[in-house]
Amino acid sequence: MRPLPIRVRLTASYFLVLCLAFGAFSVLAFFEVRGSIHSAVDEGLRDRAADIQELLERQWSPEQVKRELAAGSSVRGEDDILQIAETRGEWAYSSVAALHYRLQLAKSGKAGDKFQFFTMYSEGMPLRILNGQLRTGDKTYDVQIAAPMDDFYDAVNRFGLLLLLSVPLLLLVASAGGYWLSRKAVAPVGEIARAAQSIGEHELSKRLPILQTGDELQSLSETLNEMFGRLERAFKRVTQFTADASHELRTPVALMLTRTEIALRKERSEADYRETIVRIHQELERTSALIENLMTLARADSGSDALQVASTNLNEVLLEISEPARLLAEEKSIRYEQRLPEMPLHINGNAPALRRLFLILIDNAVKYTPRQGRISVVLDACDGAAMTEIRDSGVGISSSGLPHIFERFYRADESRSRESGGTGLGLSIAKWIVDAHQGKISVASKVGEGSVFRIEIPLSEGDC
Repeated sequence: MRPLPIRVRLTASYFLVLCLAFGAFSVLAFFEVRGSIHSAVDEGLRDRAADIQELLERQWSPEQVKRELAAGSSVRGEDDILQIAETRGEWAYSSVAALHYRLQLAKSGKAGDKFQFFTMYSEGMPLRILNGQLRTGDKTYDVQIAAPMDDFYDAVNRFGLLLLLSVPLLLLVASAGGYWLSRKAVAPVGEIARAAQSIGEHELSKRLPILQTGDELQSLSETLNEMFGRLERAFKRVTQFTADASHELRTPVALMLTRTEIALRKERSEADYRETIVRIHQELERTSALIENLMTLARADSGSDALQVASTNLNEVLLEISEPARLLAEEKSIRYEQRLPEMPLHINGNAPALRRLFLILIDNAVKYTPRQGRISVVLDACDGAAMTEIRDSGVGISSSGLPHIFERFYRADESRSRESGGTGLGLSIAKWIVDAHQGKISVASKVGEGSVFRIEIPLSEGDC
């Protein structure tokens, strides 16, 4: 079953909340009005009882009291419902309205009891009744005072009817407004979705419109645009990587194909065939190294080749690569120097990856350093990090080339790359290894004077 649109769900939730709120308000308002009316009427009955108390305390004769009560009843008319009797049973007074409604005087028990209020119906009339006792001198009187509630209850019922009719109408109006507001609020999300759907693999440069609302929708648009920017850069990098890899692989394959075609055109001597096989073997070695480097970078990009780190003595790593580094330098009559501190420097690292890192940088220095040149490797501690400098006296790197040397397939000296066997991936792999160790790699170089590569890797906490 297809889920309902979010604006419908928001409106339904809004409607339910309003139903609960208006329902609770209506019930509370109805009973609060009814209670307020009862409180006001009860206060009036108390005042009437106080007046009668004052009248009885004047020590008038019973006849005078009856005349005063009758006079008061005539003024109040049918609303004066009153009857008084001595506790011993002698009737003092009963108004005409009290006789009409045939109220039975309930005996209250003991003198001094508080007034009691209750509601009852008599002759179809709702009456609010005060029942209690009045004491004057040595006499105690039972008193019963009532007030008709028909007008009040009619007002309360009209108020309840008003609530009953207006609340559903208000709910409908509020729900319609809520639906309109939710639709208006969700509309930008629909625009963002449609704009996002229009961005394909060949249109990653497009961006979503930024809604200048200063709220979550603007933040969403900006976040999505940042994500599209990252995707565009990643897609371009993958596309460029694929194109460069294809170009690099095409050259050795074309060379091998050409050599085999030439060798197969006619019969040749064993020496010619051997030379062809040697040349093809050399190209295969270069191609194999290129494929291995491509696979390393591909695994690095996918995150599936995360390095397993442990406490590693960087002095020992550099000692292990010193022999192969010297052999590389001696092939070109280059002097190789290595200076390590007496105190071991420990880092959280991966020893095989670190060996590969330093050999890449030393091999790179050897390739671009002329014969009788010099290469030095210096390790030291600086500001909580192990600082390794690999310095050469080679041809150097131009200022225009420095920002690109860690890019894949970039060669600072294209004319020397095929001769030296470079693929343009070594420094990219070196940077990935340094980044995986939470370190930094930088280079300083001048054309004709040589280059200095600096690698900083944080020391273990015990060595900081």
